[in-house]
Amino acid sequence: MISSTYRKILYGLALLGFISIVIMPDVVMGLLFELVHLFFELLFISFEWIESTLDTLVEHLFHTDLHQTQAIVFYLLLGMILYVAYNLWRVLSSLFSRLTNNMLTAWTEQKTRASIYWQELSLIKKTILFSFIAGSLYLASFLFF
Repeated sequence: MISSTYRKILYGLALLGFISIVIMPDVVMGLLFELVHLFFELLFISFEWIESTLDTLVEHLFHTDLHQTQAIVFYLLLGMILYVAYNLWRVLSSLFSRLTNNMLTAWTEQKTRASIYWQELSLIKKTILFSFIAGSLYLASFLFF
């Protein structure tokens, strides 16, 4: 449980972030793109470091020339990437299956709730709700189209 002081700090930071996005979206998007670029740069540098380390290890362990070392390292990296991709595929497929089951359950629950709510409304309230939704969609069509 979060104490009230930390909750106020968290809400203040969230409000500050929201205001920053509204006031200066170009700066926030620029910062976001730079962070993504930094992540990919670090990923590339770590890949190059792993490749260079494997090149040195294979060359010294097996006393191979440049072409043989590159071929061995290529297949080692391919094997590692395929192993990680296979495990990621197994995890993501089970996660996707669980997510689709949860979404289907939530959809049926919401559909049941909406059906019960609609059945309990009187004719006047149904008319008011339908008019409100139709008017909102009509006004939204001027904003978005």
